[in-house]
Amino acid sequence: MGKTFLLFLIIFFTGLVVGYLIFTIQNSEFKNLNAEEMYKRIIKERDYAIGKAIETGVYKCCINPPCTMCYMEANQWNNWRAGTCACDDLVAQGKEPCPQCQEKLCGSQEGSCNPKTTE
Repeated sequence: MGKTFLLFLIIFFTGLVVGYLIFTIQNSEFKNLNAEEMYKRIIKERDYAIGKAIETGVYKCCINPPCTMCYMEANQWNNWRAGTCACDDLVAQGKEPCPQCQEKLCGSQEGSCNPKTTE
């Protein structure tokens, strides 16, 4: 029983050390970033992810650069599926796109904008 317990402890602590090292190595590039650099990194990666979603055809935005609202949260404009966008399809159907697209297409006009005719 003593050898089994000792073997268990050795395996457990080895796992802890290896896990810590893997986590540290994977996240080492973030250690020296200040808040502004981290923000820029997050924005860059978000924009890259949106670009990939556009390439796969699940992100169909009506503005350029594309909205970020639909990527970041599930809402009525992306059929409650974060990471997708259906604003281009909505505009083509004569419906209103997400507020971010609406603002870009129509400026600050309230209620009287028809996104289909503004571009």
